[in-house]
Amino acid sequence: MLKSYLIPFLLSFSLSMLITPIVKRIAVMNGYIAIPREDRWNKNPTALFGGIAIFISFIIPYAIFVKFSMTNLGILLAGCFIFGVGIFDDIIHIKPYTKLLGQIVVAALLLNFGVRINAIPYPLISMPLTIFWIVAIVNSFNLLDNMDGLSCGIGAIVGLALFAFSFLNGNYEVCLPALILAGSLLGFLKYNFNPAQIFMGDSGSMFIGFMLGAITLQGTWKEPTHLVMVLFIPILVLAVPIFDTVFVALMRGANSRKIFQGGKDHISHRMVVLGLSEKKAVLALYLVSGLFGGISILSMFVKPMVTAILIILAAITLLYFGVFLGKVRVYAEKDLNGLKKKNGNVVLNNVYLHKRRILEVGVDFVLICLAYISANLLRYEGILSIDSQNVIIKSLPIILIVKYIVFFRFGIYRGMWRYVSVMDLVNIFKAVSVASIASVAIILFIWRFQGFSRTVFIIDWLLLFIIVSGSRVLERVYKEIFDQASLSGKKVLIYGAGDAGEFTLREIRNNKVLHYEPIGFLDDDEEKLGKRIHGVPVMGARGDIERLVKTKEINEVIIAMPKASKHVIEDIIAVCNSLDVKYKKISDILSGEL
Repeated sequence: MLKSYLIPFLLSFSLSMLITPIVKRIAVMNGYIAIPREDRWNKNPTALFGGIAIFISFIIPYAIFVKFSMTNLGILLAGCFIFGVGIFDDIIHIKPYTKLLGQIVVAALLLNFGVRINAIPYPLISMPLTIFWIVAIVNSFNLLDNMDGLSCGIGAIVGLALFAFSFLNGNYEVCLPALILAGSLLGFLKYNFNPAQIFMGDSGSMFIGFMLGAITLQGTWKEPTHLVMVLFIPILVLAVPIFDTVFVALMRGANSRKIFQGGKDHISHRMVVLGLSEKKAVLALYLVSGLFGGISILSMFVKPMVTAILIILAAITLLYFGVFLGKVRVYAEKDLNGLKKKNGNVVLNNVYLHKRRILEVGVDFVLICLAYISANLLRYEGILSIDSQNVIIKSLPIILIVKYIVFFRFGIYRGMWRYVSVMDLVNIFKAVSVASIASVAIILFIWRFQGFSRTVFIIDWLLLFIIVSGSRVLERVYKEIFDQASLSGKKVLIYGAGDAGEFTLREIRNNKVLHYEPIGFLDDDEEKLGKRIHGVPVMGARGDIERLVKTKEINEVIIAMPKASKHVIEDIIAVCNSLDVKYKKISDILSGEL
């Protein structure tokens, strides 16, 4: 059966590869070029109207291979309409509300052909939700088109994920349109990936968003086994564009900026500000999209409750990622004037602090419930009887109250999690342990443990420690990842793989002004050879300096061994001088001497 999908995919891919250069040439000849602007990301003049290539390479295979039906005809006609709105906007730049009106008309047109959220049996609810869904996804991809290859690549990944999920689900009428769209986008991606030769414009991004929004609804889930999963799978597959749209809307609203105006404040832009290259930022978001698509496919092979747990954990991870990115400064200081007090102090930090604590309390509510329910599921092999459910319902409020009181007593909500340490994790371990013991004691006092399983509370204790610790470590993990990925500049070796060396490495990663890229450690202690400190290897001893300087193209050696003898220091300095390589002592780094 898979062979029947190969020809349409290859046709859409080939058409896109062939048509895109032609569209590019025509756009350049007629002066349709995107000129760099202050509120746009592109730095070089780039051809426009790439959406035409995506549209044509999709429409032709769709008309040939997709079976005729009123539903498919409606999607085709509405797709042409939204493409026309996009072209019109690309040429004369219509007002946002006019564009929004056009999107609503297209979504309403789709309803007339029977395309709506079939999982909800009440038309008065499903019809407005369908319009909202289509408009939201269209604008999500429109906003996501803010960096070379981002919207196009995410669209291709979503298309492939929808194909795989629908094929495994037996929803074959969705498979072909999703795969054809993926083919047209992959062909266009060759010319749209960094550095982009052509932009898709609103005609392309709006068309992609519309088709994916419509495909997720097309004939779907007519006989849903689990309604909640049916409603969440499309959201899961489209997680990245939805997350970006919600994030931008919240951040612009908090900073008194218009939601639909252009700007360099998307998640991809903030990742670049943190130090990633454009390519790395886009590839990282490809990976995130692929992971969420993978969860949707995995849902076909596991129980719905397991999928729900994975979705909650993934959502919390994404939530903390948004909080982490939200602290990146992308707005000019003048844009914050409205947030200043009369004395000139910016109140945003205090507001953020309180909101952050509220967020942590809210997330812990989800985690405490999740751990307790998961513990019961694991204890009873994924099946909760009516009696087990009643036990959970009557005991969960007590467990929540007790654990919150203990968490507050142990100062869990006073930590600065970007600097989380082993002692913080020890404190969390103590808090979770005391909270679990207190919960067991109160349940024993109230219900004499009748109907309760002791194993559940052991599993709950372990799960709660893991997920609460994980939620606190997330920000530190994000920071370490971006610090590591953004390091560039002089290649340095650090002599001394002890406490001073570890401190030097952290200073290099935290202080981007130094412009250092740590390649490895040197240490004369043979037991340390081959080990790693924060991912950086101990590559040799003092005698290996000459070899490593030549093979690794080292620019500088940092001496981070305060207790080293004068003879050792002089020996290292002599080797560096003979190799014409600069050297510094740890005191030079701390004093800011570059």
